[in-house]
Amino acid sequence: MEVTLYTKNNCGMCNNTKRYLKMVGANFTEKNVEVDEKFMDEALMTGFTAMPIVQVGEEVFSGHRPDKLEEIFGAL
Repeated sequence: MEVTLYTKNNCGMCNNTKRYLKMVGANFTEKNVEVDEKFMDEALMTGFTAMPIVQVGEEVFSGHRPDKLEEIFGAL
């Protein structure tokens, strides 16, 4: 399952989402939109503007969403 996580610096919700993904052992690619301009362009193409943006296959959502994460990866 391919997981992409769009983040920005000093983002508590981004850090919480990364922590969750690490705890469940999910392999993910982090793309910090403040580090590379092309990542911001990719993130905006999802239709969301608030970080984090989580893309799992065809499913995309924004914000730290424990409910969505548990639905996809299972509860801790």
